[in-house]
Amino acid sequence: MYQALYRKWRPQTFDQVVGQEHITETLKNQVKNDRLSHAYIFIGTRGTGKTTCARILARAVNCEHPVDGNPCGECAACRGILEGTIMDVVELDAASNNGVDNVRTLREEAVFSPSVVKKRVYITTRC
Repeated sequence: MYQALYRKWRPQTFDQVVGQEHITETLKNQVKNDRLSHAYIFIGTRGTGKTTCARILARAVNCEHPVDGNPCGECAACRGILEGTIMDVVELDAASNNGVDNVRTLREEAVFSPSVVKKRVYITTRC
């Protein structure tokens, strides 16, 4: 199966993210100390690691055995989120899902507790 290079070689931990040390250290410390916010907004130009950091954060907050704020990559939650089989971590394309009905559906789903992992995570990207 063909896979784009940026997806194949995407960093899997905060330590592998290059050029965003001030952000990754802050996120790692928040995960380590269990002092997470209810929402994060990652902004910047294309290719700066916004979606990558959001995906790593989703795995780190749901990881069963985090290592120094990074996801372990071996537990069922980490593997499931990485493979896209955990329904509690949702990635949406905001450019396509910007209608009133899409927002209503999102609001209706957000009230439910997560079924498999500790925290429900929504990642919205806009290209």
